[in-house]
Amino acid sequence: MAVSETVLISAAVLAGLVSSEKVAAYKTQARQQNLSVLELICREGRFPVSAMYRALASSRQLAFYNRDDFVVDAKLITPFNSQIMLRRLFLPVEIGSQLVVLSSDPEDNMVLDTVQRSLNKKPVLALADPLMIEAILRQHFAIYSNNFNAIGIFDDIMKEAYYRQATDLHFEALEEGMQLRVRVDGRLQLYDRPIDKDLANALMSRIKVLSGMDIAEQNTAQDGGFAYRILSWNDISEIEMRVAVIPTRFGERATLRILGQSTADMRLSQLGMPQHLLEPMQAAIKKPYGIVLVTGPTGSGKSTTLYGSLRELDAQKINIMTVEDPIEQVIEGISQIQVSDKLSFSSALRSFLRHDPDVMLVGEIRDKETAETAVRAAMTGHMVMSTLHTNNAVSAINRLIDIGCASYLIASTLVGVVAQRLLRRICKHCQQPYQASEQQLSLLAVKAPLTLYRGEGCSLCSGSGYSGRVGIYETLWMNKSLEQLIHEGASDEQLKQQALDDDLLHTLWQDARDKVLAGVIDLQEAELLYYA
Repeated sequence: MAVSETVLISAAVLAGLVSSEKVAAYKTQARQQNLSVLELICREGRFPVSAMYRALASSRQLAFYNRDDFVVDAKLITPFNSQIMLRRLFLPVEIGSQLVVLSSDPEDNMVLDTVQRSLNKKPVLALADPLMIEAILRQHFAIYSNNFNAIGIFDDIMKEAYYRQATDLHFEALEEGMQLRVRVDGRLQLYDRPIDKDLANALMSRIKVLSGMDIAEQNTAQDGGFAYRILSWNDISEIEMRVAVIPTRFGERATLRILGQSTADMRLSQLGMPQHLLEPMQAAIKKPYGIVLVTGPTGSGKSTTLYGSLRELDAQKINIMTVEDPIEQVIEGISQIQVSDKLSFSSALRSFLRHDPDVMLVGEIRDKETAETAVRAAMTGHMVMSTLHTNNAVSAINRLIDIGCASYLIASTLVGVVAQRLLRRICKHCQQPYQASEQQLSLLAVKAPLTLYRGEGCSLCSGSGYSGRVGIYETLWMNKSLEQLIHEGASDEQLKQQALDDDLLHTLWQDARDKVLAGVIDLQEAELLYYA
């Protein structure tokens, strides 16, 4: 049974998802924009509708379960009529030794009686996202609506991505249809949407049309992109997407990267870099020549750091040019060039030298030609910034050598390297203190007593205990001793030890540890960086 809009909004206000004052304003705004109040509240608050159901569960002192909290057992569903289950939206599951009835309505006690009679065991009521319940039931009974419209469904998916502040969408082909997962705060979450083969094919065609791809070609990889405006959301700017499609065993899959929504217009000083690392970085990018590299795995925020660095510079007084693949954010006053089949990173860099640049940004150093062109540009009086895929700052040096760049060129041009990761922030709304254990004290090299923090999980963070991400940074700056070691072909360990001896290296673990002690991240998030 459906819960009334009023009940959900009241629970959201009680949980702090929205203020009662804003609700009144949203009701007026919703009428003007022909939207539902729930949709507007979720849009402005940037949280999914499921957060309201979680808030409702909390207000009624009921448990709330996500999809990964239980295993669907067909034996518990089969005794019931499919139409009744879809109409009332309930799902019996076993959690531990307890029989639990998942519902979206805390007042629907009739389902408890129905389940007890059919399964001969007394259940307890818990709440769950109604879309999740519906998706599980439709998949179990193989009931798919023929009225699904790919344009409308894709728009709903984009709304959900906006609510959750997702960075990636994964449309994954399955034997019976398609699975959709969204990446939020670096973690993949299942988006419950019943997608059969017909709808999967229609959605894939929709994505390929929007991306400018060949919809008739289904046996080769294709890349594209588009700017998408959510239907009826005229006051929200377009969402820039980068799209990759590839054939798999059961059909094509598509990955959509959502570009730069939350980091647009952010300067380097706003990215969470501590002051003792920020000041040398700001000084480095303002040098008249040299190379500054930003390294890390895919999705670690390298491009965001480079864009933030460019915003620290005065584009009115110096000539800044970039070559990117793709252009993720547009910065006023800067010449930004998109890589294409006819224009590579290295050829663009060579052309840049004829345009009198002061600063050049290369989206990524991928090959020997690009690396050598970038290094020679730095030697001839230009500041060059770029990214590289390495696990830490020190290994960037030998990575350039492995690519084919001469060690003497690296030694004479490299200014510094920043390595980074993105770790999840503790949700401020449900942050709870606890006393560190002996093992944790030893890991952090701190004496007892020590208070640490972790998120308990609430409506605002969808039960995860985390909200948003923060950058963790490692910086390596050059001096004569390191330049000499590079000339001599020193190993990563030798370079690291020299940098530590000369106080030129601040490691990922040091920054992560500082943020754990400050209550920004929890130790579980930071612990892996101890070995990085």
